[in-house]
Amino acid sequence: MIIKRLLLTLCVCTITNLHAAANNTELKTISDIHSAYKNNSTTAEQLTRTYIDRINALNPKYNAVISIEPTAIEQAKQLDALFKAGKWAGPLHGIAVLLKDNIETTGTLPTTAGSLALKNNITNKDAFVVKQLRQAGAIILGKANLSEWANFRSSYSSSGWSAIGGQTHNAHDVTRNPCGSSSGSAVAVALNFAPIALGTETDGSITCPASVNGVYAIKPSMGQVSRAGVVPLSSSQDSVGPMAHSLKDALAVLSVIQGEDPNDVSTLNVNRKLDSIAPKPSLRIGALPASKFTVETQKLYAKQLQALKDGGHTVVNVEVKDDLSTLYVDEYAILLYDFKAEINHYLSQTPTQVTVKSLDDLIAFNTANKKQEMLYFEQDILQQANAVDLSEKQQYQKTKARYRALANRAISNLYRNNKLDIVIAPTVSPAWKTDLINGDNFKGSSSSLPAIAGTTHITLPVGKVSHLPVGLSVIANQNAEAAAYAYAAIIDNVLGIKKPE
Repeated sequence: MIIKRLLLTLCVCTITNLHAAANNTELKTISDIHSAYKNNSTTAEQLTRTYIDRINALNPKYNAVISIEPTAIEQAKQLDALFKAGKWAGPLHGIAVLLKDNIETTGTLPTTAGSLALKNNITNKDAFVVKQLRQAGAIILGKANLSEWANFRSSYSSSGWSAIGGQTHNAHDVTRNPCGSSSGSAVAVALNFAPIALGTETDGSITCPASVNGVYAIKPSMGQVSRAGVVPLSSSQDSVGPMAHSLKDALAVLSVIQGEDPNDVSTLNVNRKLDSIAPKPSLRIGALPASKFTVETQKLYAKQLQALKDGGHTVVNVEVKDDLSTLYVDEYAILLYDFKAEINHYLSQTPTQVTVKSLDDLIAFNTANKKQEMLYFEQDILQQANAVDLSEKQQYQKTKARYRALANRAISNLYRNNKLDIVIAPTVSPAWKTDLINGDNFKGSSSSLPAIAGTTHITLPVGKVSHLPVGLSVIANQNAEAAAYAYAAIIDNVLGIKKPE
């Protein structure tokens, strides 16, 4: 595993400094960190050193972080100097952020997507979201491990495994899977390697790892956040979103990274208002069925629904009535087509030191490096994508229009026919045992409808099964992001006070 460790020159081991480091690990939210800066109980440099020390100490056990940004300490020092001069960089002043390693950055770190084929992919440019973070005063701390190629390489892969980073382990039980593909991002936040991490999602890759590792996360609506500078899977569904220790923090980061970007046409002419809507003392909540989840997850969900009723809200059992028989077949066809077209374009634009310039090249590279790249599973999805005929654009567009309309209609019908304020469901069952031979064994998922429709999907860490986190999904209606944020906060307040178990 490749870990770029900073050789820290500060080796003062006084009791005072050890006590300060211990206190720093208790700082998890943006408001707590900013309060600590303002009352001079810590500095951005001290806190950043604490994160790096913590990563160096614990990461060998969890494999959550691939690389530490060499300039992280210098970034922190500059922010401390700014604060000392009476200035504040922005809403994320001195907040350390880890990035999933498919998000590009300036400097010397490669953007690998977990693949040895991209180990020299030093693009030396910031993705749009990274530019936004820097402008808001954030510290780019490093890159997090992920499922190689965002879980789009093999039907039998283990989530959280990459040839670059190895197998990421669940933050609550190292024998269990972290889910993926934003595995390291979720584990890192859960272990407080950083208060914030960014993940990416095509279908479940933000919400599932957040759920099984017990952190808050938002999969934004389509077009809300630019994907420019992110290794692509599918422009039809790809999104970039935050993970954090609170819903408030996730929303704060979302407000920073969102924005219109001419390099991502999906972001043009999109309403991004995060303004709160008028409060409602009682919500009408639609509860999707949990029959596909584990029995213990179903029991937890029933307790959560009762807690919401006890909190004064109306809970209605609802289910999707629309015929979804073609939806997931269509989704896979769209992802295969998009991936071939978009990864070919991405690879063709990589720096000269990257020798893999096409999907053909990538498949050949994996075959030539089978002992490292295909130690546990092969590349059937890459091969299926490579077999797609990109000249069949008319059929592609027809399929895309059909599947997007079907997902949108299914969600809007849920809301309209049941007169709902918000829809909820379990995000996924508890983490399963990692199995590098047979692959993932998850039970149930609520990610596909909002992923295909392009609506906001929030997961709240408000329950546990056998001491393992289980997230609750909040699924937004079309063009109703503000309502989803507000109602998710209400639900979080009810269930977060005493998490059912």
